[in-house]
Amino acid sequence: MKNQSPAWVFPTVKWLVTVFYYFVLVVLVVFTLMCSLKFLGAQTGNFSIKKGDFFMGQEPPNYVSVPVAWGPASTKMRPSSGEPQVFLKPQKETGQLQVPVRSTPGILIITLGLVGLGTAVWTFSLLRKIFRTVQTQSPFHPDNARRINTMGLLFLGQTGIELLLKMALWSQTRPYFQQIRLDYQNHLSVDINLDSPWLLGLILLALAQVYRRGIDLQTENELTV
Repeated sequence: MKNQSPAWVFPTVKWLVTVFYYFVLVVLVVFTLMCSLKFLGAQTGNFSIKKGDFFMGQEPPNYVSVPVAWGPASTKMRPSSGEPQVFLKPQKETGQLQVPVRSTPGILIITLGLVGLGTAVWTFSLLRKIFRTVQTQSPFHPDNARRINTMGLLFLGQTGIELLLKMALWSQTRPYFQQIRLDYQNHLSVDINLDSPWLLGLILLALAQVYRRGIDLQTENELTV
């Protein structure tokens, strides 16, 4: 006996993909508009956007925020004197370094946001096309293998671009730390995470190959019927 998904699952997922596509598209448009206003020196009010390593909103005009972190002079775990012995692990404190939007760090942080949002919009656009072409009777559409492969390359490309941008951001923001007096000044650094979806990109590239094999099997089956 074959197990089949309920009839409502496919149209529901298709609808959700469309909703997320337009949502991310709106966020990209708003983010681009806010960046343009920042470059023109306009105040963006209390509206803010936060995604991953970038944050925008509630800064002075002509400024954007770069995530930073600082920690204690020693990050070693401190043991207790009692029994059983427990350990205290110091944690970093985080904040937002507000830099001029036309500075190199400002341009880099904006570029990071555009890369992430642009990749998300492109990905959901490809997913919408996949759901439009997939049919229950014939799930393997030739164009979908190319679209899945493109999504994999998108995620790998995003990982490489963001890695370069974050390394440049770390380098270009260091001079600003010399102007800030903190108890932990020597440990102040840009708070960036290298968490781009490179693994998902590899999985999608492998899935594209499997999908191509499915297309070949479907074609062979149609020729033998």
